[in-house]
Amino acid sequence: MRVDNDGWDADPYARMREKKAQEEARARDLTATALRTRDLSAIKPRPWIYGRELVRGFVSVLGSPGGTGKTAFVIAVALSIATGRSLLSVLKTMDIYKAVHKTGPVWLYNLEDPADEMDRRIAAALKHFGIDFEAVADCVYVDSGRDHPLVITNRLSDGTLVKAPIADALIAELKRRDIRLLVIDPFVQSHDAEENRNEEMNLVMAAWGQVAHDAQCAVWLIHHFRKGGQGGDAESFRGAAAIQGAARAMSTLSAMSSEDASKLGVEEGERWRYVRRDNAKANMAPRAAEAEWYHLASVALNNGDDEYPLGDNVQVAEAWAPPSPWDGIPWSMVIRILDKIDAGPEPGEFYAAAKQAVHWAGDVVMQVAQRQEGQAATIIKAWLESGVLVKSTYKSPARKNAESSCVRVDADKVSEMRRTMYGENEGAN
Repeated sequence: MRVDNDGWDADPYARMREKKAQEEARARDLTATALRTRDLSAIKPRPWIYGRELVRGFVSVLGSPGGTGKTAFVIAVALSIATGRSLLSVLKTMDIYKAVHKTGPVWLYNLEDPADEMDRRIAAALKHFGIDFEAVADCVYVDSGRDHPLVITNRLSDGTLVKAPIADALIAELKRRDIRLLVIDPFVQSHDAEENRNEEMNLVMAAWGQVAHDAQCAVWLIHHFRKGGQGGDAESFRGAAAIQGAARAMSTLSAMSSEDASKLGVEEGERWRYVRRDNAKANMAPRAAEAEWYHLASVALNNGDDEYPLGDNVQVAEAWAPPSPWDGIPWSMVIRILDKIDAGPEPGEFYAAAKQAVHWAGDVVMQVAQRQEGQAATIIKAWLESGVLVKSTYKSPARKNAESSCVRVDADKVSEMRRTMYGENEGAN
């Protein structure tokens, strides 16, 4: 099975002859270019459209397991670009990673869902964010692959993979509408290449790259994870490594884990509503409290009729900032917690810093402040690092006076913490 890697014509042999002639011409003209010929003072900034995710002339890829709210997230980003509002930012000041840098038309091309399902999702987002329909009616374009399939590559009868003729028509329409962002969801339905073959995916990504370059828009390919894929890992994306190599930016969405839910104070039964975004090309994912989080809100369309009186509820992605484990803990409660820790669980026994201990200091935080285990661990860790809690040892009566680890409270550090965290006035309460 052959792949015409560099050519798009139906006649691969003619293209090979043309390619050979071009290579010979380039060989004759090859000369080194001195840096002196470059004007480094006139370098223009990268033409970002949204955050550090989407840039004009390049392809970006977003991936996740199924059911994590990809489409809801993408619609919120698209509406941000169409309206010029950073709908997913929780900050009042500019958030460079969620900022709209270039407002303009967007084109949502969903190759999987029918048009009426996209209507529901967009209607819910407009309602949730308070966006007037007329404000976006002529700058948001929506199409379904069920009505108009969009396949960027075709396979000839001899097995050769070539760029499809529709690519040129797509570029022309993107230019005509001055589209800033084209969303292709899902990526797998936009080609008929073998997903795990690098030479074929090179061709597919090159085709999408040409669309982005020629139309001077951002192309966002929405992709799926391979089985067992993890958020923040470029290897989690399905298919050949060529996809990773050709993408200008790659990011992932993943559902909140049980561990993160505990750290952030989210009930186990509700964690599916919380999604984190990670840069898949970064070396290390941020800690849970510092990650980029979104909440999947349920929006009622109030579109019930005689046959379906309840109508539809549709997911909409919104920004979410994890609460601090200290929220709602006044100074008086801090003192109560520390007094209980210092007194110990019973006469002669003391609390320890380790979770696996019979008497863990975090249990007191959980009981008094109604915090989850992960939040309690964060508070105990902070007190240990600041010196409010000091590791020590004692002879445990319950263990026949064996040497045991414990934590005790440093009164001087408690006073210092009061001044740092709560101020003198709060300390009086």
